[in-house]
Amino acid sequence: MKRFYDGTLIETYLKQTKFESVMSGLREHLFVTQYKKGEFIATPLQKKHLFQIIIQGTVNIYFIRDDGSVYSLANDRENDLLGEMEIFPHYPSNVYAEANEDVTCIALSTETNKDVLLQNCQFLQMVCESLTRKMESITTLDASPASLKRRVLTYMQYKCSKGELKGIQQAAFHLNCSTRQLQRILNQYEVDGIVIKTGKGTYKLTISTL
Repeated sequence: MKRFYDGTLIETYLKQTKFESVMSGLREHLFVTQYKKGEFIATPLQKKHLFQIIIQGTVNIYFIRDDGSVYSLANDRENDLLGEMEIFPHYPSNVYAEANEDVTCIALSTETNKDVLLQNCQFLQMVCESLTRKMESITTLDASPASLKRRVLTYMQYKCSKGELKGIQQAAFHLNCSTRQLQRILNQYEVDGIVIKTGKGTYKLTISTL
């Protein structure tokens, strides 16, 4: 991710969004962010949170459950908002936002500007409208079909620290399968070079799975 603080550039992109009238009052807090295709824009492990408006490109937003099931929440595009929930206190989620292509956004820090944002009625109205649309779409969602083999990879990448699965029995419980099924899959992945065995009941991913 790259950040740009040039005033002329910020003004140019600000004029491209339909939210210019709302965001113009926050101009002094704004900057431009750019992401490459495949780069994560938001993850549960992110420490510095941003509120962003997409200017160019599309973003895939998905939720990953503990069993490795993937729910596609949205495919956001121009004028869609990212990071609305970070303005309000909440527990860390399992939501990921990934750039489908090169993405450019107008952004501001929700940590350093939280008080300013919570006192801006126009801004809060914009956020509420966005969250309402997303909630309406979430109520109709089903998990994307995935084989157990696929869920094992997703589980290792997103639910295991540094992609390392420790403990076959515990992992099998989360994946809703038998230890024998899980061991068979891990053995095959080891043969294929997708994972390496690092200890008893411990396997580490050698590739990115998504």
